[in-house]
Amino acid sequence: MKTWQGIAVLLLCGLFAGAAAADEALPIFPHEFRGGVTIDGKPAPAGTEVTAVLGGNEYGPVLTAADGTYGGTTRHEGERLLVFGIEDLSGETITFRIDGKASKETATFSPDGTSRLDLSVGTGGDTPRPPSGGGGGGGSPVSRTTTTAPTASVERATLPISKSGEVTGTVTVGTGDGVGSVIIKEGTVARNRDGEPLGEVTVKRADTSGTPPIPPGTTIGFALRCGPDGATFNPPVTLTYTLSAEEWEKIGDLTTLTVMWYNPESDAWQEVPATIDSATRTVTARVSHFSIFALSWATPKPVSASADRPAAVATTIGMDEPRSVTEETPWALIGAGGLLIVCALAVGGYVVRRKR
Repeated sequence: MKTWQGIAVLLLCGLFAGAAAADEALPIFPHEFRGGVTIDGKPAPAGTEVTAVLGGNEYGPVLTAADGTYGGTTRHEGERLLVFGIEDLSGETITFRIDGKASKETATFSPDGTSRLDLSVGTGGDTPRPPSGGGGGGGSPVSRTTTTAPTASVERATLPISKSGEVTGTVTVGTGDGVGSVIIKEGTVARNRDGEPLGEVTVKRADTSGTPPIPPGTTIGFALRCGPDGATFNPPVTLTYTLSAEEWEKIGDLTTLTVMWYNPESDAWQEVPATIDSATRTVTARVSHFSIFALSWATPKPVSASADRPAAVATTIGMDEPRSVTEETPWALIGAGGLLIVCALAVGGYVVRRKR
């Protein structure tokens, strides 16, 4: 290979590497559902709403067609019911609702799966059956046995629990706006501060007046009051923050994103290990007790206004506390692009001189 050819190959490799570094993480593919819907044994009328619930979040709705089906027979024929979720939710139960009523059928969440699932409901209300559909590709039935069908509640939930304090059915409880949710899995030992079996849990958004002073240089965007205070869980339960695209973009530096809990004994906030998923805009932590938990990040430093850089804009995210958000010019990418252009020109000049 000639020298100029080798230089050209190296430049192309640099371009591809830069593009790969600039790209965001690949999104997690959803579990897709389609099938028929019956109400009291008859095909559902056109326009019936079908929704799915996973991890305290509701997905959909999609509407049934004139023949009582939803999702069409192909990706291009009708809107599929798409259920998204973080990796930790793989294998969890999805429940379905038909015009707000719980369907008899459930399914097991499988990212990138495609399943045909016929749903049914009676006008008198029904109790969901164990998962009957799931898995990728052909939507083969998946066997799963649970003592009690998982339930999803808003802000408050009663735990199905034994005398020994063991939860007998997976329970999900979340805030009304869908930002925060807690999953307590079957088999978890849940006790109150006195060591007695825990009968009820609550998850609510905490307002500014109820939030302890925050550490300097830190912004608390979303605070949750998980109760009762002092409740303990073994193994730990899953706490998840799910943000909208607009909320996620306003965070700023994602590397500073963290979950903290307030320790009343030390009167201080303490960090909780968490997993950040930019593709699904979720932050997940495993917690062994209840308290006030907050999603926080470093407050961006103010930038003075100039001809090339606008002044910072104060924005409120989730609570009443303002924070500064600045749009920074990607100088590193611009510099890398300029360097590649200069190198390309140098190679071109070298080739021209060799031909002479």
